[in-house]
Amino acid sequence: MEFGTIPLVEDIKNLTHAEQRSIMAVYEGKDARAEIEEKIRNVFLWSVLNLATDVHIVGKFNRLTPVVTLSVRSSHGMIHEIYRGEHGRHFENKLFQLTGTPQGGSTPQILSSRFEMHLPLNYAIRNGLIPKPTDSTYAVNVRLEYAKTFDGFSFVCRLLDQQKTPELHELGFTGAMMHALHRVLTEPSGLIVVSGPTGSGKTTMLNAILNYLNDGTKTISTAEDPVEYRLGDGSIKQIQIGGDITFPKALRSILRQDPDIIMVGEIRDMETMEIALQAAQTGHLVLSTIHTNSAHETVGRALSLCPDKDRDAVRLAEVLKFVIAQRLVSKHDGELVPRSLTNNELDWMAINGIHPPNNFAEIVPTGKNGKMAIVEAIVITDEIKMVMRSGKPKDEDVYRLARNQDQYESLASAGLRAVESKGALLKDCMERLETNTDAKLYPGIRLIEAKEWAISLTAVSEMVDKRIEHRQLIENTPNLMMLPELATCLDSIMIEKECKEEVA
Repeated sequence: MEFGTIPLVEDIKNLTHAEQRSIMAVYEGKDARAEIEEKIRNVFLWSVLNLATDVHIVGKFNRLTPVVTLSVRSSHGMIHEIYRGEHGRHFENKLFQLTGTPQGGSTPQILSSRFEMHLPLNYAIRNGLIPKPTDSTYAVNVRLEYAKTFDGFSFVCRLLDQQKTPELHELGFTGAMMHALHRVLTEPSGLIVVSGPTGSGKTTMLNAILNYLNDGTKTISTAEDPVEYRLGDGSIKQIQIGGDITFPKALRSILRQDPDIIMVGEIRDMETMEIALQAAQTGHLVLSTIHTNSAHETVGRALSLCPDKDRDAVRLAEVLKFVIAQRLVSKHDGELVPRSLTNNELDWMAINGIHPPNNFAEIVPTGKNGKMAIVEAIVITDEIKMVMRSGKPKDEDVYRLARNQDQYESLASAGLRAVESKGALLKDCMERLETNTDAKLYPGIRLIEAKEWAISLTAVSEMVDKRIEHRQLIENTPNLMMLPELATCLDSIMIEKECKEEVA
């Protein structure tokens, strides 16, 4: 690990006193407290201006005079700086002050909280940041996770740039995925679940979905721990969980307000799941997150959180509409260069049912360019509902019923497609994406087509998207009174023609 100094943002001195305080108010004086608070403001401001994602502040050894490490996760990797002054404890005090956390005997040992920074518009624009037309300041939310450690303290701060919150169409989904998602979002009620570990972009996806749904005709309520993004205008109410406000309490209050759409930050216990089921059964569209490794495992995990497995298997089958598993991998700039696959890479592909591509090429990275979402999504069809109603749905059965859905691709195959066409690295995919051993025995239709036609997964994905476009054209053209069998026949002819052209 290399240590240096996080660069100083000099031009903040050109701002007025009020503008500097809007970014972050700091103690004004000549002592160590002022030095530390200025350093904190500089670290967060530099991180925002350089599009960093995280700031870590960790104090170790003696809690009264800890050695403090400040780390920033930037597009060029981690940058570290060490503070060895006598008053390192003030880093902890200042971050508690920013989040409004009580200090003393009532300070929690573990805390989830947040605070905001507001950059003046002209200052943000001069530094290359692009505000939205309606913004009065350039706002950045900081989501903070604190833990008292055995030898000090730890703060992990996620920078959530309100202006860079992507819209649904900017998430890079395939046409098949967007078609499936749009279709389920038009339904008046039901449960949509996004799964993945912390930091996999679940909240960003749900925020994009809510902004898509916020068309002025619906009321939306959320219960979040903590609130990460301020949603747009309209009839939107966001409740932050904390203290006496728990997810079940917040949800009961929300249901009395009778919103059209409810977002629950996380379903983590049986009580929250019970209320979410009630809401989805009584005419509400419910969005939430859950922690699982894959989309097909989400069904069983959701049922395990139900209070009465036998009764609730039927209820869950009635309301669950769509499950998504998501991961984030780094996107790189550079040129695609052909190369041979290693034995480890070939084994990873074999385990995931992927036939090795004939001409593999991977980008030679010259720099990082943000992150991209890798998704695996399952529509809950009547066949999957039948498996769920048994009360003991097997993950492999859910997978086998989902593997031929238009939008479905496993995390591994979606990752390889991102390597082919979006600047991901195979190494990152192998490290961050769970394997699906069922795919080796029961490969999905995309993997079968890629093998049979000897084409890339990217080419297969493009053809699936075209197939859906053809179907929509047939469905939406009143003059073409076609039988479903004829439409299917035309689909097959079109796909075969495109496959042959691709191979040629």
